[in-house]
Amino acid sequence: MGADGGSIPDRRDLVKTKGKAEQTDKALLRELYVLCALSKKPLTRPVVLDPIGKLYNKDAVLEYFLDKSKYGDGEQICGHLKSLKDLLTLNLTSNPDYVLPTSLTVTSGPSKTPFVCPLSLREMSGSVPFIALRNCGCVFSEGAIRAVVPSLTRGVDSTTKNDEDEKNGSPSSGEEGVRAGKKEVACPNCGKSFDPTALNAVLPINPPKDVQDTLLEHLLLTRAATKSSKKRKATTNTNTNPTISVSSENGTGNGNGVSTEPPTKTARTAPTSSRSGTSTPNPALVPSINGPRSVHDKLAEQEKKRLKAQEGMSEAVKAMFRPKDNGGEKKSGVDDFFGRTFTKVSRVVNALETSC
Repeated sequence: MGADGGSIPDRRDLVKTKGKAEQTDKALLRELYVLCALSKKPLTRPVVLDPIGKLYNKDAVLEYFLDKSKYGDGEQICGHLKSLKDLLTLNLTSNPDYVLPTSLTVTSGPSKTPFVCPLSLREMSGSVPFIALRNCGCVFSEGAIRAVVPSLTRGVDSTTKNDEDEKNGSPSSGEEGVRAGKKEVACPNCGKSFDPTALNAVLPINPPKDVQDTLLEHLLLTRAATKSSKKRKATTNTNTNPTISVSSENGTGNGNGVSTEPPTKTARTAPTSSRSGTSTPNPALVPSINGPRSVHDKLAEQEKKRLKAQEGMSEAVKAMFRPKDNGGEKKSGVDDFFGRTFTKVSRVVNALETSC
């Protein structure tokens, strides 16, 4: 190799090495903790946190919900937000040394940030990671809160972190919480109790891009599962709706004249007469056997017309019809076939005899 005009490959050319992680500019990272992600104005109370860790002024998010065209890049910044239920109102600790800047640019403003960790008093400037407790909204630096609550979960984005801990031989904090029996602890700031081992107990503030993608995927999956469960519940309620019937005067109703029991059950449980001791069914509950009076009259009139039409038939034609009172026995054979087959012929013959 060499002396032939060619190149000599180095290890960097033959082996792919892991590239260095992109480092965010400290000034840009500091803006994420000082300015609202939507309006780019200084953060002022009330401050809210979205499911992927971005900080907003609550009034700016309300303006966005009322008019989404107010901010030109609103869809790219917070298009994943559907309502105020997606936001967590933060309980922040003010920095006594902070002075509100006069301009919107952070580089020319003061070096102090508006909020600090209540445990370590470290400024929330992006130099160290900060997390928020979902139960109460208190914000701490991650190192300080884990020193106080060792069993605190790693959160939704704990898959990669837990894998790294297992490779290094150290159990994750979530596993320590399981071994401890999942006991609730009090928040070091407000005293409100919470479960430190729950998967959604904490939410990171301004995490890296890969963590934000994981949190966004978890948010979309949760919404889809909630929507499908609501549809399934609505379908179940529709299929299991009880039959409603009108109740009687003494029947079992709900006070509005409507009985929640089926009609057959209500008819069986009708009140009995206390004097005679025999059951007295209520006419309003027992259905009529003969049907409505008008229908019964129509049937009787049709029967009379039929009998009157048969009076003019000859004995030969009448013999072709099946007699009605046959003792309930069913005919079979040639006679039955003859009667069913020549019914139309008999009508024709009857008509000819009548005309003659």
